[in-house]
Amino acid sequence: MLAGSLSGGALSAEDTALITRLVNGVLSAEGVLDEAIDRHVTRQIEPRVRDVLRIAAFELLFSRAPAYAVVDQAVELTRKVRPQAAGLANAVVRRVAEDAPTFPWGDPAADRNALARASAHPRWIVDVAVASLGESAAREMLACGLESAPSYVRINPFEREPAATLAALAEADPTPSPPDADCYILGRPARAFSTQEEATGWFAMDAAAQVAPAAVRPAAGADILDVGAGRGNKTVCVQALSERAGGPAAVTAIDVHQGKVAALHERLARARVPGVDVRAADARELQEVFGADAFDTVLLDAPCSGLGTLRRYPEKRWRLDPGAPVRLSALQSEMLVSAARVVRPGGALVYSTCSIAAGENSDVIAGFLASAAGVEYRVEALGDVIPAEWGTFRDGKGCFQSWPTSGGPDGHFVAVLRRGRR
Repeated sequence: MLAGSLSGGALSAEDTALITRLVNGVLSAEGVLDEAIDRHVTRQIEPRVRDVLRIAAFELLFSRAPAYAVVDQAVELTRKVRPQAAGLANAVVRRVAEDAPTFPWGDPAADRNALARASAHPRWIVDVAVASLGESAAREMLACGLESAPSYVRINPFEREPAATLAALAEADPTPSPPDADCYILGRPARAFSTQEEATGWFAMDAAAQVAPAAVRPAAGADILDVGAGRGNKTVCVQALSERAGGPAAVTAIDVHQGKVAALHERLARARVPGVDVRAADARELQEVFGADAFDTVLLDAPCSGLGTLRRYPEKRWRLDPGAPVRLSALQSEMLVSAARVVRPGGALVYSTCSIAAGENSDVIAGFLASAAGVEYRVEALGDVIPAEWGTFRDGKGCFQSWPTSGGPDGHFVAVLRRGRR
């Protein structure tokens, strides 16, 4: 929405970049900025005035802008939205400026509250990250929380020849990226996304999200169920990989929402993806819909908290319920049991999320394997599905767990569960 608002061309590229950073930064750090403001205010503040104070606090605490300039700007902006509050703004911003040299008001190396402030995350997300990823990886994730996520794209070979697609993307500076030959990172993404024309032959998709369809290892004629297909990015990937391996698979893509099913059907038709049957179905009732042992492979892209993709949704970290990972893990477990019932003996169940929380990932897998429903299953190492460059994202059982890194992909989890043969 922000990019659309700024796409009119009235602003220079430098001003557009500055506004984008400021808006996204304020949204990402909202809770920290409010803490800084509320240290010096004891009464209710009109939302528009609070927004001005948040901008000023962000510039002082995270951009380290000169205090005099920030104070003058904040007072002037406040006069435009609420003239009576100009004095309040002047006093509060000056106090925040006095606090700024000691921000984050503690040692981030030893104090998790200070780490949360410095990285602009709620404390509970810091705790989940450390518990799930370990201290080093968690700090790496948190450190890039205010950065823009890189722009990765995936080639769609059904819609246009890859060479022609890359030629059309040339101004965006595409560079090959893991996990495979159809993934690229854009050095100048604005050149690709600023146009009003619809993308042809490519689509945006985080690089780490592309590991899940690769883990399916699709083959010509295989019966594959794509659960929670959503916009269909993974569906396109699965069929493209199958074509590369020898021919199209028989893919069934489902979503519980009829509106999403209609949109997915339209998208796949427009993208010229063959061999996909799109249906509305409840992922918790797969056996009732398809019957037992119906598919060679099931890809379950489970609904999750999205803790691995916070850079892409700057306001989300302050809106997300701390209980979401635990609450969602119950649904994920239910869907996993349902998916297991429609996998044929010898087949595979690929479980995927865009979270870094162990409670939504490895703990869900462990709980399933310990249950009656998982007795026939075992974890199968992803092997060469995880490229060598991403070796640090391979856990002790061969599953994939990435986390946001500076200039790198988002946080995604992928596990392959192989069903035994009878």
